[in-house]
Formats: sequence, structure tokens, C-alpha cells
Amino acid sequence: TLLPQQQTPADGVSIPHNLTLQQAEQLLLQRSLAVLAAKYQVEANRAARLIASFKPNPTLTLGAEQFNLSGRLFKDIARTDSNSAAATTYTVRYDQLIERGGKRELRTELADNQLQASEAQMLDAARTQLYQLRLAFTTAALARENLMLVEATKQQYDQTIRLTAAKVENGDLAGVELYRVQAAALQYQQAVQQARTTYQQASRDILNLLGARVEDVQAARQIADAETDKWRSGEKEVKIANVSLRSVSISSEDFNGEPLEIEFKFDDRPLTHAPVELREQALAERPDVIAARRLYDAAAKGVSLAVAQRVRDVSIGTFLQRVGSDQTLGVNVSIPLFLHNKGFAVISQAESQKEAAATLVRQSELQAVTDVEKAYLAYQSARRTLDLYNSTTLERASKLKIIAAVSYKEGASSLIELLDAERTYNQTISSYN
Repeated sequence: TLLPQQQTPADGVSIPHNLTLQQAEQLLLQRSLAVLAAKYQVEANRAARLIASFKPNPTLTLGAEQFNLSGRLFKDIARTDSNSAAATTYTVRYDQLIERGGKRELRTELADNQLQASEAQMLDAARTQLYQLRLAFTTAALARENLMLVEATKQQYDQTIRLTAAKVENGDLAGVELYRVQAAALQYQQAVQQARTTYQQASRDILNLLGARVEDVQAARQIADAETDKWRSGEKEVKIANVSLRSVSISSEDFNGEPLEIEFKFDDRPLTHAPVELREQALAERPDVIAARRLYDAAAKGVSLAVAQRVRDVSIGTFLQRVGSDQTLGVNVSIPLFLHNKGFAVISQAESQKEAAATLVRQSELQAVTDVEKAYLAYQSARRTLDLYNSTTLERASKLKIIAAVSYKEGASSLIELLDAERTYNQTISSYN
């Protein structure tokens, strides 16, 4: 069964239709359910730390016993009968447990470490969610660029279909050529649909990370400048990978039906940090590594607390008692006897937990270094691949397609050569994206 939907503190934060990465990151910290859950855990550990610092509460005991039930109970409840064998007794007792061995200080330090670990875990949840958000944004941006590419190519191919139809009508080509170009249009329609679906899925991933639904996005669209309007309807020049596609109409249907229209630009500036610097930075600043270290510190305090449990606590009580017509004052001291559970098993358990925490620290540090090295290798590979797609390579692919289109228009080349040139161009630009 589904749990009833509960309102979160971020439910009142709206999602703009035109969403930048900076806006999304700010919304993520307010709306992300994973980050909110980590924040609540921090508050819980903060309360636990306060509880651990408290001294044990005293106990007040009020007692009355040995009432005379011979017939005048309620009349004699405040009086005693000296002739009775069992005199009515009233007791007021106050007990206080005195902890020894620094248990309260150790509990507080342990709770401090757990609080610091939960704060680091909250930061790690935010780090992970931010990474997923940026990944979804880049995926959506890539789908958007590819959608613009295949839509532009499709519209250019539609011009080829109209040209072929005119040639067939004028008798310059056989009628079968028109069927061929119309059949080849299927691959362009399929490419547009695939790119649009990828964009739709990435936009849903963005909403999911923001803890939002499609209904939470602002219905009104605010288009502030021409940069936002660069792929609206109309005949214009579209530049893809610095290669111009002139007189191409980009339809607003590509994005008007979507709940989100992301605004994002790729950044190919080179990375200036060396791998050694990145590893050191990860080991010093990554929240998951810091959280593992704080949990190890807490486990170490747990061992000290387990050892301190073998120091006997003393419970001191004082009481005022009235027996018959006499009033007495007394003191009690209670000391536990370690006859069965002597605390060694608790110490052994705490030491095992400390070793487990130490292993997790080593694992988190190794994971951080591995992540840095894998990411740096992937970055180097992407950088080398990007360097292959210089302006000359892209211009060659564009000129090849233009020449093929002109040749086909003049009847100097076949449809297969035109399709091959357009396929090569699309693969080049897609790989560049």
C-alpha cells in the first residue's frame, strides 16, 4: 500500500519552466527528498547529543503502608494507633544515581562524533544528488543538441523530397525515385523521435531529483531574451558545432509540450589540476570520507565507554520516614555486584565495531581515490577525442553534405550518395556533441 503523501517544507517552492543548472542546484538543496531525509537525521542526532549530555534524573518515591483495616481506615489515615501491632508507615525517599568513570563525558563525545558524521552524510547526500542532477542536465542538453541536429537535417531532407517530387513531375526522374526518397525519410523521423524521447526522460530525471512532479512546474513561460528563444519557430540560421545550417525552421513543438526547458551550455575548458592534487583534495574534503572517519572516532569512544561501564556507579538515596508517632531520617547506598555480566563482552563488541569502522574508513578512502582516477582517465579520453573534432573536420563533413545535396539537385549524383553524405555528417556532429 502507498503511504499517504506528506507535505514537505519545500512543497511551496515552485519549479520554473525555463530552468538553468544554477536554479536547479538551489532547488535541489530545498526540495530533494534524499537531502531532506539527511537533514532530519542531523536534527535527530543533534537531539541525541543533547540527551547524552544530561545527568541521570533523580527519583522521588512516596510510600504509605501498614494501614489498619479494622474499620476506621479513612478516619485514621492521617493518625496512628499506638496500640496497633503494625503502625502505619509513611515514607518520602529521594534517590540519585552518581555515574563514575566519565561515562557522561564519553557518551557526549560519542554523540558529538555521530552528529558530525550525520552532517557529513548530509553533505554527501547533497554531493551525490548534485552529481546526478548535473548528469541529468548534460544528458538533457545532449538530447536537445541532437534533437536540433536531426530536426534540421530532417527538414533539409524534406526539401530533398519536394525537389525529387518536382523532378518526377517534370519528367526528369522516374517515379520510383520519389518512393525511394520517401522511404528513406523514415530514418530521419525515427531519429527525431528517439532524440525527443531521450530529452523527455532526462527532464523527468531532473524533476525526480528535485522531488517534484510535472504538475509542480510553473505553467506560465517567461522568455526573457533572444538566447532563450533561439530554437523557436521561424526561418533562421542554426549553428551546430560552429557549422551553419541556413534557412532551417526549428519547430517550437520540440520543446513546447515539455514540462521543462533547460538552459545549459557545455564547457570544454581544460582541467588545470593534476591527479595528485585531486586525490589529496578528495581525501581531505569528500563528505563520505569525512563521515567514515567521524564514525570511526565514535566507535573509538564506544570502546572507552564500554571500558568505563566496568566502573561501578553508585546510587545514593535519602529518606524521611514516619512510623507510628516516630519520625526517622535515613541514607541508602546501592552498589552493583558484577557476578554474571562483568562487561567484558561489551568491550569485545565495541572493539570489533571499532575495527569494522576502521575498515570502512580505508574502503571510503580507496573509493575516493579510485573515483578520482577513473574520472581523470575518462576526462583525458574525452579531451583527446574532442581534439579530433576540430573546425576543419566539422567543415569538411558539412561541405561534403552540401556538395552531395547540390550534386543530387543537378542530377550528377544518386540518392544513395546523398544519404551516405548526410549519414556521415550526422554521425560526425553527434559524436562531437
